Amino acid sequence: MTRNYLVFLFGLFLLLVFTFLFCYIAIYNENLVAGILAIVGFVAALIIAIMIGISSREDGGALYVWFFGLGGITAVVFIWYLSRAGTLLKVW
Repeated sequence: MTRNYLVFLFGLFLLLVFTFLFCYIAIYNENLVAGILAIVGFVAALIIAIMIGISSREDGGALYVWFFGLGGITAVVFIWYLSRAGTLLKVW
């Protein structure tokens, strides 16, 4: 089962990389579609990381630490993105 979790971990990392690229495009080129895709990507990556981390921990695998770590990194970058986008949109 560890092999499947490694595939999920690699896919989750790729999702996070593409989401960060959309985030970067949305902030510096002021592209609304890229901003929406970035929000959807961050939320999806966060939910996937937590759910697969929990199931990996229940199966007795050792990769749950990596999933929770990637979920924490996703949450920090997502909060940074929301604060940066809120500043650009003059929400706060």
